[in-house]
Amino acid sequence: MAHAATPDPPTTVDELHASMGGVWLVVTQSSHHEWDLDAMTYQRVPGPTSLSGPFPMDSQRMPITRVARWPRVGSTSLVFYDDPHRPSDYEHFRQSSRIESISRISPTGTGCAAPGSSIGLPGDGWHE
Repeated sequence: MAHAATPDPPTTVDELHASMGGVWLVVTQSSHHEWDLDAMTYQRVPGPTSLSGPFPMDSQRMPITRVARWPRVGSTSLVFYDDPHRPSDYEHFRQSSRIESISRISPTGTGCAAPGSSIGLPGDGWHE
């Protein structure tokens, strides 16, 4: 008896949600955001035309503490994570600009600091 092949997971989606796995690239108007739903980490990489510019902890994988608004094409996302140096005192968040696409990717892995390490970028780090 032949077994049916398991279909490949989609490479693009319209939205992410809590029950999903994998690593996803969320492209906004001027930045890229990597959501690793297996490790539950988030990473923002501002683009050269980002109106908000860089924030502390950009290009670092931060452990997600909660998601108030999951990424959806045409909308925005809102993700929270603890301050790596004072986690019981401060919670940071990133609200994205309008999301243009969501695609499954492999983790970047190179050139990224470990979760919670500091790279000393200017900015307040409270929103995108």
